[in-house]
Amino acid sequence: MTVPMRVYAVCAAMILTIVLSQGGCAGRSIAPTKAPSQPTATVGAPTAPTATPVPTAANPTVAISPTTGPPGTRVQVVGRGFPADVEVELGAGRQDSEYDVVDVARTTADGELDASLNIPAFAEPEEQWVVAAAVPDGGAKGVSNAFHVTGSQGEPTVEVSRRTLSPGGEVEVSARGFPPDAGVELGIGRVNSEYDVVTNASTDAAGTIATSLTIPEFVEPGDRWVIVVATQDHSVKAVSPVLQVAEGLFTRTSIHLIAVGDEGRSGPEIGCGDSVVPVEIEIEPTVAPLTAALERLLSLDSREYGASGLYNTLYQSDLSLEGVNIVEGQAIIRLAGTLTLGGVCDAPRVKAQLRETALQYVTVDRVSIFVNGTPLDALLGEKGERDDGT
Repeated sequence: MTVPMRVYAVCAAMILTIVLSQGGCAGRSIAPTKAPSQPTATVGAPTAPTATPVPTAANPTVAISPTTGPPGTRVQVVGRGFPADVEVELGAGRQDSEYDVVDVARTTADGELDASLNIPAFAEPEEQWVVAAAVPDGGAKGVSNAFHVTGSQGEPTVEVSRRTLSPGGEVEVSARGFPPDAGVELGIGRVNSEYDVVTNASTDAAGTIATSLTIPEFVEPGDRWVIVVATQDHSVKAVSPVLQVAEGLFTRTSIHLIAVGDEGRSGPEIGCGDSVVPVEIEIEPTVAPLTAALERLLSLDSREYGASGLYNTLYQSDLSLEGVNIVEGQAIIRLAGTLTLGGVCDAPRVKAQLRETALQYVTVDRVSIFVNGTPLDALLGEKGERDDGT
């Protein structure tokens, strides 16, 4: 059959660009449009393996750990696929529910997120909670795996080292039953009133805290106060027992040291021809000056006291004060630790330093001293006067 001249001319012009395997030009039309942008898959060709999804800025991923714990547990939040170097709002909420924004973090140059937050203290046992991370403009959002809420920490409590306060003094505060690794505020206020925040601290992994608190100068003698510990969102709070601001506080007392070979010229004479000499010191305002004096005396770790030349027999010992009780004029002093002497003359010196420090007060006329539960005289091996003065 003769090929029409018009069609042949078209084929001749295209001969260099038409692939011969397509069957030549006879009976074909040349498509005027450009090739499709996506290739068409060949029927029956093997399917390529599915790749692991990679998060994108429109579809970030969020994961938390741990995934179980009591209310208030602090969880680590890790995210990927967010826009680079942007602020991300963090919130916590019950699974399949709304969430409250509790913090803001910033992504890295790689669009990654590393932050932490607390599961709210009001979360109920057996609930499932999630953490949501979202760019504020709504362009990207990720929701974490579920956190299973277990039993609560128990009722929070606050204890203090003493029940009598002094303006400007310090009190040791311990609290338990709070969310773990959580920020808390410590405050002081009058009974059944508001309180002023004095300092901030953080609980440990067990939800406990141990710290000291300085009593403000504005507290007045005769007032009744309490110390308050509360989480920063005020969802968990506990109040201490009632504390009394003392009147007539002691701010000065004396410790006693040894003038070696003084033979009683500077103070009462003791064995080996020495004198026991009072040295006045300043102390924090307190209603327990004997306790303060003994604690200061036991804390001295030098052989001589400053430039005075007075000898401190206790400098080699490692003793701490366990307690002081005054009962009907008798001071019972209990020490713990190790007593070390430098020679036979140190025995009367140790006893004199401790006894005379206690006898400076008019409420004390007898002294009993124990070290690790053993009478001091038994440790010193003395055969003479006993600690009670008889």
